[in-house]
Amino acid sequence: MMKWMNCIALSLTALFITGCDNYWGDKTDLGFIDIPNYEVREVAYVPLEPKLYDVAAPVDIAIGFDEFLYVVDSVTSEIARFDLAFQPQGRIFIPGVTKVVQDRRLQLLAIGTSDTTVNGVDYDLTTIYRINFEANGALDFNNVTIEKVAVHPFYFKNSFSSSDANVKFTDIAVQGGNTAASNNRYYISRTGTNANNAGFGPDNAVVVFSNTDEFVSSVPVTAAGAVYNNYFKRPLAMASFTQAPQISAQPSQDFWVINNHPDQSIQVQHVQFEEGPFGAVYQPVFYSTTDPVADRYLQTANRFINPIDIVFAGDANAFVFIADGGVDSVYQFTSNGLEGVPPPPASTADKHAISTIGGFEELSALCYYDKILYVADKQAGTISRYQLTLDFD
Repeated sequence: MMKWMNCIALSLTALFITGCDNYWGDKTDLGFIDIPNYEVREVAYVPLEPKLYDVAAPVDIAIGFDEFLYVVDSVTSEIARFDLAFQPQGRIFIPGVTKVVQDRRLQLLAIGTSDTTVNGVDYDLTTIYRINFEANGALDFNNVTIEKVAVHPFYFKNSFSSSDANVKFTDIAVQGGNTAASNNRYYISRTGTNANNAGFGPDNAVVVFSNTDEFVSSVPVTAAGAVYNNYFKRPLAMASFTQAPQISAQPSQDFWVINNHPDQSIQVQHVQFEEGPFGAVYQPVFYSTTDPVADRYLQTANRFINPIDIVFAGDANAFVFIADGGVDSVYQFTSNGLEGVPPPPASTADKHAISTIGGFEELSALCYYDKILYVADKQAGTISRYQLTLDFD
């Protein structure tokens, strides 16, 4: 009986094997699954609504470490504060204000002007203001203390020449640091006509101030084995590597700078700070202009027509954005100088996706926070917001 059952089992097994094309079974057809395919055209910065219309002529914008939006209105000479939903939080008047940033103590630094009489002649001199709105342990934007901390040229010399009236502070970049002395120091970019002002170097310079608003020095740059005190050519804009939010801000003393001058063909540079055996060393970092994963590059000679502002993203993207006033467009680059957004993991693309933003009437300023790019248009009187399609949840 047992022998008979074994024979039946063997016969059924043989029948099963011979009745199938593949003993182990056919490979499952996964064709019904819709696999995302991120093509280059789908990677772009798209506008977010609504826009901010509550400023007549915005010429600068900044997101502070307190996570508020600060806007400079050139019509009213005011700094206006908004929350991130664009709800107004108050305004303060600063004469001739053009720039604003916030340090990590939540105090504002602004570039404006001040009326000064020298030898009986009235001048409107470029000035750095410090604005503190902490009162009784609370931050009150309607109750502020405003202090002039540097009026050119009296922060580094007591004399005055007529060329000093031509000097302009153009931007501020706050440093992060691991020590009390280095944290909240800041760089100021400066333009002018004097090639050597009272032995302190040229008017066209980047200068360093302490976190107590004392002038430290101008920034000498070491390049190709030589030290240059006149390295900067009409520096119009700067960006710090130390960006909001506070919890993730880098403790860096590096900075980005725009040199907007015909003699400076590499218009945007990363200047790296190192502490050497004989003191601070500043040197430029040069990035590739031939990497095949990109078609265009940050440091291509004369890349921009009229670069007017720069912002560095303080998040994992670490993008660099350049506002070109010559074409009223914003260009995006990686932190190593390649234009465009790297392809996402599921992409079949082998090139960075160009993500230029255009269509502005008079592009004036940029800032960035929490994966959102803010763009000021002076002529239109608007602040627009843009987000990368890859960053949508």
